[in-house]
Amino acid sequence: MFINILLVSLGGAIGAVLRFSVSPQIDKLFSSNFPYGIFLVNIIGCFFIGLLGNKLSENESLRLLFIVGFLGSLTTFSTFAFDNYNLLNLRSYYYLFANIILSNFIGIIMVIIGTRTIKLFN
Repeated sequence: MFINILLVSLGGAIGAVLRFSVSPQIDKLFSSNFPYGIFLVNIIGCFFIGLLGNKLSENESLRLLFIVGFLGSLTTFSTFAFDNYNLLNLRSYYYLFANIILSNFIGIIMVIIGTRTIKLFN
């Protein structure tokens, strides 16, 4: 179990540092309010989880390092997309659309509630 925690931690540290380093650099290339940096990091992460997701599922150590750790930290969006891809393959359309709609709308609502809640205490 300890080695699994180390693998996730190592991959996560690399993914977080890469996102922290790359995303603002991409934003500097565009003069826009659109978050190009995180958008491109998310899309690239989706490509790599598609590329590696099924292949690495056969090797638990590599899956933990690259999928859970690195890509999970680089972008949780890639994991979200991969989960939805799996629901699509299972033809679980109800759960697919529920996950997409609920995750996005409830996520935004929770951010609003969180920001308004913290304002109450400031």
